[in-house]
Amino acid sequence: MLDLKSLTAGALLALLSLSMQHVQAAPVIINDAKIVQGLDAKIGKFCEEKKALSSKELASHLKRKSTALTLPAINKNSLEDIYASTVDGVGIISSVYKCKKCPKWHRSGRATCWILTADGVMVTNYHVFGGKEVAGFGVLTRDGRVAPVVEILAADEDHDILIFRVDAEKGSYKPLSLGNAQRVGGNAHIIAHPDSRFFTYTAGLVSRYYTSRNKKNSYWMGVTAEYCRGSSGGPVMDDAGNVIGMVSSTNSIYAPSKNIKKNPRGSFQMVIRNCVPVDAIRKLITPQ
Repeated sequence: MLDLKSLTAGALLALLSLSMQHVQAAPVIINDAKIVQGLDAKIGKFCEEKKALSSKELASHLKRKSTALTLPAINKNSLEDIYASTVDGVGIISSVYKCKKCPKWHRSGRATCWILTADGVMVTNYHVFGGKEVAGFGVLTRDGRVAPVVEILAADEDHDILIFRVDAEKGSYKPLSLGNAQRVGGNAHIIAHPDSRFFTYTAGLVSRYYTSRNKKNSYWMGVTAEYCRGSSGGPVMDDAGNVIGMVSSTNSIYAPSKNIKKNPRGSFQMVIRNCVPVDAIRKLITPQ
């Protein structure tokens, strides 16, 4: 047993310092309502000042099939704390409109996006933009900054990918690295905003790669990590924090009903989680 009385003052301080190194910092407590307080008005102001492009103005950009970018280097080492190391590379993308009953700006939709380059190039799903009729889009990052969406750089409707740019100072964002395809059974980490539970982390495995049942020219990566509405566009990452895919959609499987009148859908069995594979994202990017 260690005799504390026999230790010098210096030794006691060293022992105390060593013990403090093992004390973890308190986790950040997220206030969902406070995070997005005033967000609609801020994006609306961008629209009024013509800094954010409307869905009509962005519509022609949806035809762009590729963009030239300089990407961050791939991370080779596993991260000790993947959430803390990558969460600032995830954003909240929101759109606004004005109704005819009041002068206020209203939220049209809210989803997830992630940062691809430090100067404001980001990625989300095609369906976040496609088919919308809104006054403009904006992105909020965890540090409280809001930036207007000013351009769509490339889009792929079949694979549900959209690469866009926000108006930002050069080098002001913390990007995520674009990785390589993860093996089936490999780890999959997601940070997204399920039902406005902002910056939620879930984890699972890559379950398989498979062709789409609805679109002949697309294929998906299945994962077991959970997500739901609001998570669209969230990054799927490997243990090193490299993006290996992106959240897209889900399909629920039900057993055939034994009583169609009382239970027409049948008994719920499982959720299939369809993610965009990283190789499909890479096809839209020409390295500089």
